[in-house]
Amino acid sequence: MTMNGFFRLMIRDDGTYLIVYPPTDGGQPCQPSEVLQYLDTYQIPYDKIAIYNVMKTFNEKKELKITSSNVSGLDETLVIEFTENFLAVTGRFYPEVEGGKKLEKSDIIWLLNNRGVKFGIKEDVIEDYLEHRMYCTTYTLAEALAPIEGTDAEITYHFNTDLTKKPKMNEDGSVDFHQLDNLSKVTKDQILAELKPAVYGKPGTDVLGRQIAPKKVNVLFLKQSKNTRLSDDGLQLYCNVNGHAVLADRQVFVSDTYEIPGNVDVATGDVEYTGNVKISGNVNSGYKVHAEGDVIVDGIVEGAEIIAGGQIVLKRGIQGMSKGVLRADGNIVAKFIESAEVVAGGFIQTESIMHSRVQSGAEIIVKGKKGFITGGVIKASKFIDAKTAGSVMGTQTIIEVGENMVLIEEERTLLNEKRVIKENLEKSEKVIFYLSKKIKDREQLPPERIVQFQQLSVSISEYKKRLAEIEERLSEIDSMLNTASKGYINVDDVIYPGCKVTVANVTTYIKSETKHCCLVRDGADIRVTAYR
Repeated sequence: MTMNGFFRLMIRDDGTYLIVYPPTDGGQPCQPSEVLQYLDTYQIPYDKIAIYNVMKTFNEKKELKITSSNVSGLDETLVIEFTENFLAVTGRFYPEVEGGKKLEKSDIIWLLNNRGVKFGIKEDVIEDYLEHRMYCTTYTLAEALAPIEGTDAEITYHFNTDLTKKPKMNEDGSVDFHQLDNLSKVTKDQILAELKPAVYGKPGTDVLGRQIAPKKVNVLFLKQSKNTRLSDDGLQLYCNVNGHAVLADRQVFVSDTYEIPGNVDVATGDVEYTGNVKISGNVNSGYKVHAEGDVIVDGIVEGAEIIAGGQIVLKRGIQGMSKGVLRADGNIVAKFIESAEVVAGGFIQTESIMHSRVQSGAEIIVKGKKGFITGGVIKASKFIDAKTAGSVMGTQTIIEVGENMVLIEEERTLLNEKRVIKENLEKSEKVIFYLSKKIKDREQLPPERIVQFQQLSVSISEYKKRLAEIEERLSEIDSMLNTASKGYINVDDVIYPGCKVTVANVTTYIKSETKHCCLVRDGADIRVTAYR
């Protein structure tokens, strides 16, 4: 039978002796530190060096007189330890000394209860110990009931949600705008998404009797939008029309395409559409095109405003006249960008950028026949890749990477909205409290006050709902910003003096022409490496 080595105290005529027993059949030897701790507990004098010497490697019982005093009458001892987070209780037993009392089952349970153990006591382990009494051996005397963990909800999408396909580059270095059809086409009655609901976990109990909560599960729901329908149980989402699907903020949107055969001008007025917009002509200065889907323009965009929930594709580019604006939740592809403000949630690809403010939630690629960036402010969260940056004339050009500017702007907008809603909520609740007191005191309110009470009640509910949505989105943005990569700037040909470069919040100025290079952050500096 396997037994650990152990020790006990024995009383003789001339004093108290330490008896040390070796382990058997592969058991663990008793450690001197355990003996010393026991002796210290009962304030028994000893010679530390003598104990260490007698407990060196040995194969048979050894004895050592430790004191001339008689320490008889010590009861059998139990030393209790709690594991991390009170998930278990372990105990080690030490034998009684002549005249001392042996522990009984009720004694052991009382000792556990006295230490606060209220749950999971293993009576079978206690009974096993009492039957065999193996000393200096760790017994698990109580165990927690572990929580049953739940599972997160999952949504499976049955259409292409990856719209990051980039246009093909021709052999001459120009961009082929004929291969930009990367919409997710769907058909009527097609299943768009399936939901596997979250399964909630069940709490456990630690050895102190306290509840152990399971991990929080991620709860998701399928949301119905225009041109879609939900199954009766809410677990499937179907398409009602032939068109295309777009995934935005975990919601599926399906729409047709609005095609404009000519220009956006006085004949059309401003354009606002829930799906895609296809414009065969130009977008003239001063007009607006707002679409929840993609916007594709075959002609040129002048000092106009185009805002898209999907992608923007300009086959001839934008001459913004310092008032043109492009904003897309997805990608932006344009022949050129000049004197415009351009913001994309995804990547931006063009052949040139001149005197513009451009920012991307992913990367900015400036390639093709020209491939230059000159003047303005260019920002991307991942990387910027261009042929040249700046100019021989030293044109001031600001290039920044490593921060998701789109998310930062959204965060700033949401925080401002949150502040305004809280102010309105506080004012509304004060009025409701005042009117409620009047009603409680049975005062007769005029009809307009009653209407005000009802309207404010609805407003307060809507304010609280919106605040919850804002908090959830802010949490998502915070998580995405915390995991953002540092980014880099790639210049194939040359970056000129006059360029101000920032990589992950570290800034430097280009003081001399630098060719075929990559700028990356290295600690508190920016390091120039070979072009990637």
